[in-house]
Amino acid sequence: MDITAEVLEIEQELISFRTWLHQCPETAYEEVETTKWIQGKLDSLGISYEKLNPTGLIGTIGNGKHTIALRADIDALEVTEDTNLPFASKRDGFMHACGHDGHMAILLGAAKILKKHEEELDKKVLLIFQPAEEIALGAKKIVDSGVLDEVEEIFGLHIFSGIEAGKISIEEGPRMAATDWFTIEIEGKAGHAGKPHLCVDATVVAASMVMNLQTIVSRQNNPLDPLVITVGHLESGTARNVISGYAKLEGTARTFSEEVEEKARESIVKTARETGKMYGANVTIDYPKTSHGPLKNDKDMVEKIKKGADKIFDKEDFVHVPPMMLGEDFANYLTQIKGAFAFVGGGGEYPNHHSKFDMDSKSLLNGLKLMLAYVLEP
Repeated sequence: MDITAEVLEIEQELISFRTWLHQCPETAYEEVETTKWIQGKLDSLGISYEKLNPTGLIGTIGNGKHTIALRADIDALEVTEDTNLPFASKRDGFMHACGHDGHMAILLGAAKILKKHEEELDKKVLLIFQPAEEIALGAKKIVDSGVLDEVEEIFGLHIFSGIEAGKISIEEGPRMAATDWFTIEIEGKAGHAGKPHLCVDATVVAASMVMNLQTIVSRQNNPLDPLVITVGHLESGTARNVISGYAKLEGTARTFSEEVEEKARESIVKTARETGKMYGANVTIDYPKTSHGPLKNDKDMVEKIKKGADKIFDKEDFVHVPPMMLGEDFANYLTQIKGAFAFVGGGGEYPNHHSKFDMDSKSLLNGLKLMLAYVLEP
């Protein structure tokens, strides 16, 4: 098969897949219309599939002895789009701001081409259209269901605007970080703004706590071991002349090491409790088990994918991209299945998750070529 020629033949269709999906963003486990639309595409191609509950599906192509899997995430974000694109989101407050519309288009393109050449395949290929990546629940639920028990290898990719369009990165070892989530509730004592001595100001406690949590990174963690702690949401107070009696912090911790992750968890819990105690506030902490560990690419898989990719990409198309402290629940597949995850350059001025995020169509073409190169490599 001439992969480049096959991809160029469906270029406009590939772009049309992405533009339709971009207009209809749905968040985690709400991807009902997205799932129906993908079903329709697979039906038209004669590809059998199994629906997932409540959303998403897994298609099947080929009947070979060995089984591999390709994955695309299908959920969007609660972001109000500000791109002015002719195919901008039709749902106010929701947007495919992370590139998952592109990932789905790429996997559908792979489905179309692989189905066309199904008789030539020496393996079975599962097409995973996975829901709920943004809340890091989708991959684990699929793994725990047992539907992938026969899968021997798995491959996925992500389009990133911080990488030049046309470039790809497929490298062994840690690529993306483990992701922890925490919620801290502070119960103080509300009262009049003019009588602070009769109150326990939850806003002051929260502000102090945010700053104290940062010292875990700067003063408790070895600077050679990457760690990020971010409080992304803080709410406190109801009026400007009322001292708040309640505050809530929500945040995340990211690292590449299980040891650092555990130490960070202990430090976050201790710091929150001790800060609350210092001000006389009661503190409640919800810190569930990590949603996924670090994403680590298998060395043999990387070599296999690069061997196939070398046949269709130029040497300068491959670039080194340092590991990212972003989370990706594809890591949950890699705890059970040998696999790898590639970064694909999307170009663009604005980062993923930004209201102005967009991607160059080169990313769709290169992502599809990369998937096909992996599947077709012996």
